Amino acid sequence: MKSHSLKKIIIFTLAATLFWSCGDSEKKNTVSSTGITLPTSTTAQLSASNYSALLNQIQCRTGQRLSNIYTFSSSSFSGSSQTTISGTFNSGGIGGTSVAREYVGVGYYGDVMIVQKVTSSSQVIGYNVLLSMCSMSSSNGAPYISDTRQLTNFSGKIVLDDEVSCGHGMVDSSQTSMQSQMDPNYSYLPVFQVETWFTKVGCVSY
Repeated sequence: MKSHSLKKIIIFTLAATLFWSCGDSEKKNTVSSTGITLPTSTTAQLSASNYSALLNQIQCRTGQRLSNIYTFSSSSFSGSSQTTISGTFNSGGIGGTSVAREYVGVGYYGDVMIVQKVTSSSQVIGYNVLLSMCSMSSSNGAPYISDTRQLTNFSGKIVLDDEVSCGHGMVDSSQTSMQSQMDPNYSYLPVFQVETWFTKVGCVSY
């Protein structure tokens, strides 16, 4: 979620537990396998077409899906079957030998979080967090979140659950924040603080 409104938080809590395979087929929300930018990392990961299959099932409620998928990482975690990652995250991914499991979460506006459990020689060394955000603008069209404003300084708390009944794990809950940097075309806009909340979806194939 990208709002401080208590009313919207309540609505989000009720609505985001549903799987977002809505019938909205607006082309502006469609992601092609060549239309997204994946993070640079030495860690094995799914292809662009796999992530596109996931993102095309979760529509943006407002705006459109950004072309860039942002990646942050952390080696600060605790727990086993239910893992908590917290603190300030690094920019970019952790390189390891493999991604042991992925966890999927969705935000109220259709933002998607994919968390990768990264291992090296079967030892968990950290987690990559991939974020696919939906654009957001002011009433007069000034962009708060867009492909021309870099997202940085990701921090907060993410709770993961292995959810063995699915082919993937779940983001049980998260309360995180990041900053949308200056847009060269709108130099009068200050750095925008983006507050984000994600929670679990149903089992999805991608």
